[in-house]
Amino acid sequence: MLIKCEPMVCMSEVSAAVLPLGVAPQVLPELDDLTVGGVINGNGLEGSSHLFGLFSDTCVAYELVLADGSLVRATADNEYSDLFHAVPWSHGSIGLLVGAEFRLTPVKEYMKVTYSPVTGTLDDIASHYLESYRLPQNDYEEKVPDFVETMIFNDTNAVITTGRYASREEATRKGNVINEIGWWYKPWFHTHVATALKRGKFIEYVPAREYHHRHTRSLYWEGALIVPMGNHPLFRFFLGWLMPPKVSLLKLTMTNSLRNYYEQRHACQDMLIPSRKVVDCLKFCHDNFETYPLWLCPHRLPKKRMGTMLDCEPEYEKDMQWGDTEEAQMWTDVGIWTVPLPVLRNEVWDGVEATKSMEKWLRDNGSYQCLYAVVEQSEEEFWQMFDRTLYDAVRKKYGAEGNFMSVYYKISKSKKGQAYSSAPTSLKKLQ
Repeated sequence: MLIKCEPMVCMSEVSAAVLPLGVAPQVLPELDDLTVGGVINGNGLEGSSHLFGLFSDTCVAYELVLADGSLVRATADNEYSDLFHAVPWSHGSIGLLVGAEFRLTPVKEYMKVTYSPVTGTLDDIASHYLESYRLPQNDYEEKVPDFVETMIFNDTNAVITTGRYASREEATRKGNVINEIGWWYKPWFHTHVATALKRGKFIEYVPAREYHHRHTRSLYWEGALIVPMGNHPLFRFFLGWLMPPKVSLLKLTMTNSLRNYYEQRHACQDMLIPSRKVVDCLKFCHDNFETYPLWLCPHRLPKKRMGTMLDCEPEYEKDMQWGDTEEAQMWTDVGIWTVPLPVLRNEVWDGVEATKSMEKWLRDNGSYQCLYAVVEQSEEEFWQMFDRTLYDAVRKKYGAEGNFMSVYYKISKSKKGQAYSSAPTSLKKLQ
């Protein structure tokens, strides 16, 4: 089953429309205000990405307005197949995305959620995380979860959260606990998850739509920086319905001085890494950022081998790990979003240098930086990280050069003047 919508439709609107029909997008990023166009042109993944990949991997067609004003429909097997494969991560630098079609999957009314605490070293945490999405080896093993994510609360404690769709009949059976986490007065989800560190492993049933958008009210854990008292019981009860604040409005009203302070004293990055390098990445993050919680989310990365910006590791098939197949390699999103502990301890910590160090680590380890975040690397370093083969070919073929800013200048802090040019007459008419 497919759904077609415009790029400015947000995730909350998609889920509200389709979940009552018993279906959901194969990948439904958690935050309400994320848009379809944003998670295609940029990056979008969710706890189901270990099964379906990135959001763009679930798309079957894009409608785009090209530089000459023509409207085309690109699919994986039509005359615009090169355009179809080049759009993800292009950030609108190839054409204007005006429509998308993506796959839906059958779902049930509830999510059976299991919270499993892990205590030990970062090696131990990584080992348990890798086992959380292990594919079944025979008919007697429990099937792989529908959702998987891990929150690491410090360098010795983490909670692995797995979810499996469950029917209303199952959820309401005597003895089962139903937790409607979406109410405004409920504790923020990550703090609820952290209770497993004290109470031990537990299971509950959460309404499916509330689980899909579980991180919205607190913006994962960034909400505590914006509204420090936001998770206080009194605030939640009387004003919790106001959460979350609109991030787009906050960015619009942010001054340059505040933005510079934010970049120097705060970390907000996502690292896409091969899952076999999770241990090394966690140790790097601890040594260079020391930011907790950390978010781990596994995702399939389909093997393309056609010069797309992202692709699997070369020859990963010779040493396949858990979850790897001949068609896709298992990767992990490592989310770093908070104030580093050195800053809270009033120690010297340079956010710019930490970001540059992270970017170098990613380049050296064949990994990727998500481009919504602050990018400090040079254009040459950027294209060492990403493959520009197909991207450059498509920009030249469809007239994007000279009409649309290149992706590096759209996402970096570099001077953008050289990347601008006058729009062609056809686009001016569209305006």
